[in-house]
Amino acid sequence: MANLYEEDLKHRGGDTVIKLATIDDNLRDVDYLKHILAQSANPSFRIDSYPRLQDGMDALSSEKVDVLLLDLSLPDSKGLKTFIKIHSYAPEIPIVILSGMDDDTIALEAVRNGAQDYLVKGQFDRKLLVRTILYAIERCRLNKKLESVTNELRSTNERLKSLSLIDTLTGALNRRGIQIALSREIQWALRDLTKLLAIVVNLDDFRKINETLGHVVGDVVLKETVRKIKACLRSTDYISRIGGDDFLILLPKTSQEEGTMIAERLRLLISDAPIELTSGRELKVTASIGVVTANPEAPSVDELLEHARSILSASKKTGKNKVTAHHGDHEGNPGTSSGFSDIYDVLKNGRHFRAVKQPIFDLSNDKLIGYEFLSRTTIPGFENPEVFFRACLEANILTLVDHRCLKVCIEASHSLPADLHRHLNLFPSTMIDIPVEHLLSAFPKDMNGNTYCIEISEQQIIGSPSYLLQAVDALRREGILIAIDDVGFGRTCLESLVMLEPNIIKIDKNCINGIADNIIQAKQLKRILDIGKVLEAEVVAEGIERPEDLKVLKKMDVRYGQGYLLGRPG
Repeated sequence: MANLYEEDLKHRGGDTVIKLATIDDNLRDVDYLKHILAQSANPSFRIDSYPRLQDGMDALSSEKVDVLLLDLSLPDSKGLKTFIKIHSYAPEIPIVILSGMDDDTIALEAVRNGAQDYLVKGQFDRKLLVRTILYAIERCRLNKKLESVTNELRSTNERLKSLSLIDTLTGALNRRGIQIALSREIQWALRDLTKLLAIVVNLDDFRKINETLGHVVGDVVLKETVRKIKACLRSTDYISRIGGDDFLILLPKTSQEEGTMIAERLRLLISDAPIELTSGRELKVTASIGVVTANPEAPSVDELLEHARSILSASKKTGKNKVTAHHGDHEGNPGTSSGFSDIYDVLKNGRHFRAVKQPIFDLSNDKLIGYEFLSRTTIPGFENPEVFFRACLEANILTLVDHRCLKVCIEASHSLPADLHRHLNLFPSTMIDIPVEHLLSAFPKDMNGNTYCIEISEQQIIGSPSYLLQAVDALRREGILIAIDDVGFGRTCLESLVMLEPNIIKIDKNCINGIADNIIQAKQLKRILDIGKVLEAEVVAEGIERPEDLKVLKKMDVRYGQGYLLGRPG
């Protein structure tokens, strides 16, 4: 059986000449190397030697070398820094260290820093040295190949990332792509004190095109519409398809008047040039267009669209194929509201929210440790958050309103002493729709770590909670605690607790109220407490309203609690 050495030579094939450079000031050691390597026929070796590190570096600048044999004790450099210097100077050359120092620590550190091998003088023969040189060459070749493949893979991943931002049918940005652009442009607009205009385009009667001519024709219309819009825009503008026949365009550094003119050109370009089908038939397409100014306080695509669609509807109601521009801010007035649409407008403008706070106590010593901030409105009939959040959900403005409520609660929390915790509520949908950097911008720049806690209601988490991981991790990195709220509400999912790894578990009041009289409730709470210990999460009992329930909670070593018995929201 051929040994490994013979297999190496067979792999390289033919008569091979390997050019070596050795940097070593010990002439006896150099002569020994030349002597034993001269006995090798295939491969054969050509050896150049240099007594000083600088001499070797000068030679490597002009000479091609297959392998460098390096001593670590030279007149002008000693120790591991000798290798680091030459490796930094010529990183493409494989280096084998030949040293008189039999030191495993230095050897391991050298290999970690890029040396191919470390041999101790006097402890190797010709066969081992030749094999080490061949292996060094092969490892270096494989590393270069791996680096090439890695770079190619990185380039492919970048292309795939780019594709993930593009609508495959039209080539325009998709919702994710335009959200990235919106977040970036809002920051630049704030920095440069310029305006960011948004145009929403909706094709008129597009459903009829799909129903009468088929989806293939509908796809042609969508692609042609994007082509026409792109032809009308500047290189600094953005176009996206956000679903169906809806398009969102961003115009950085654009005034309201300029944006309206661009929108009018778009409308004319879309309607004046019929689309010619392969059948020879011409199809006239028109569009209704709304123009609005992007609001830094509403940085998500959903918030921007909600604002723009109310403007767009004016174009639809007045006969379609029109441009409607929004001028000024709408001032909602609950005193003059005449219907639900007016109520929704009032909810959107955010002027009628206020924050109340409920104290949270350490039950072991009855010490106040923080407050939970809760949102309320001053709109008659909508004071209760369950009512106005349900109305917002039905009107598709939940993200916008929830974001406003978060800001109101953060503002109210500024008055608390620095050592008290501040608990804030946030819908899971808001954590997905609003970029995390915009959520974080509402928090104080100088906040202490673990001062703020975001509470996520478990009953509002739909399906796997994995979609929340990125936002949760980003908040946690900024020192914001995460709590899962309403645990034990009736459909508790262990997956949410395990995957999101909350710092705090808040027990729903339905598990707490009446626990002194209900053994089943007590057992259920005990199981949740056990889960909290495994997850190393603190537990807060909500809805404490009776002294007897509080007594049971203390007996069960529930550390924290809140409820009407301890303090009402105010």
